[in-house]
Amino acid sequence: MVKPAKWLDTIALTLSVAVISITAWWLLNSGFFNTLATDERLTWHLIRALGIAAYILLTTSMIWGLFISTQFVKNWSPGALSVTMHSTISWLALVLGGAHAALLLVDKYFQFSLADILIPFQGPYRPLFVGLGTLAFWALIVVTVSFPLRKHIGYKLWKTIHLLSYLTFAMVTLHGLTAGTDGERLGVRLLMGIAVVAVVGLLGMRLRHVGQGEPAAVRQIIQQS
Repeated sequence: MVKPAKWLDTIALTLSVAVISITAWWLLNSGFFNTLATDERLTWHLIRALGIAAYILLTTSMIWGLFISTQFVKNWSPGALSVTMHSTISWLALVLGGAHAALLLVDKYFQFSLADILIPFQGPYRPLFVGLGTLAFWALIVVTVSFPLRKHIGYKLWKTIHLLSYLTFAMVTLHGLTAGTDGERLGVRLLMGIAVVAVVGLLGMRLRHVGQGEPAAVRQIIQQS
């Protein structure tokens, strides 16, 4: 059972990298980014789309992480691919979140400086609510970077750092609802409402079993992967 699982993990990971690489190559050679520099409206739409996509990825990472750390899986190992997927989705959320913020530098409607993007609560537009997004981005960096460092910093410290993800999710949700016009749209509110219910529900189930600890096989996979 172990060898087939490893082969499937390798194949799935290879295909994922291939798809991402081909997509990146196509974007770089299609003139897509040149269009962004000249089309103000497209840039604004892309900023919004990247923000929503990053939120969906963050929610997916939260749900996946909660699922593999609960008693749902008992002592069944989710496999190294499950942990790799959790980490990869977090990295993708970080990249898209960074792109969401970086494109504000070329948007012509609001004049954001690099300092406005990197330092919370000082931008030209809704500084409090945009600042929540900035804080969430820095917190997400800490959580995501801890993935490849977990062998060096130890499992207990890594798990403690990982608790920041809940605060990150809360700040991003508030940011999405209050920082832009999309927060007023019914579809976006439904999306974020479903995300909050899913994360809070799984967290509640996780806390019910907190005294039992997480499955030993899951802990071992996380430490060794």
